[in-house]
Amino acid sequence: MPLNKTELNKLLTESEICYIATTKENGDPHLVPIWFIWHNGKIYFETDKTTVKFQNIQRNNQVMMCFGGKQTYLVEGSVKWYTEAELGFPIRKMYWDKYPKHMEDSYINENTLLFEVIPNKTQSWHYAPEWD
Repeated sequence: MPLNKTELNKLLTESEICYIATTKENGDPHLVPIWFIWHNGKIYFETDKTTVKFQNIQRNNQVMMCFGGKQTYLVEGSVKWYTEAELGFPIRKMYWDKYPKHMEDSYINENTLLFEVIPNKTQSWHYAPEWD
């Protein structure tokens, strides 16, 4: 059974990390945990221009993301990237609010790009609800 809008909003608001898959130049998958922001019905994340993740996105901007555990949300799509100034909302403050113990101002710098996820396909479900 898919997650309803309330469940999905709660999952994306309360989850601290998700997993993002990109594709390496040789076709191998690259899967890493990331921080993310859920804002106005959209998913945003950041990465440095020097990361494998960004190099993969530069070549092929198709990504897949996985959120949750017993309640799971998968997103397949592309990404659009911005600088902090281009984004148009205070994402740095949002990261500070969400990750106060781990965030510092140097985390978003001149080498950081911010990404908006543009879903092509989504899927959600309750995994083993009888466990509850």
